[in-house]
Amino acid sequence: MIDGLAGIKSGKGTVVFVCSKCRVVPDNALGAQNKGELVYMLICSKCGAALAEWDTIEAREKELREFAKKVELLA
Repeated sequence: MIDGLAGIKSGKGTVVFVCSKCRVVPDNALGAQNKGELVYMLICSKCGAALAEWDTIEAREKELREFAKKVELLA
């Protein structure tokens, strides 16, 4: 799930992920699923919105790599 996540170009030309509403870099967080298992999350450090979550770090890295290729960049 990636909802509300956008990108901006850094000075080095790489994509930096930000909250599409607040335009701030999200924080990494852990959340709990119903079964008590942890999930890896990105939370907006300003508005607190949950922007994305994954079951594993590997799934997070893979999805973010693919998302970076097609994310709409904010001006």
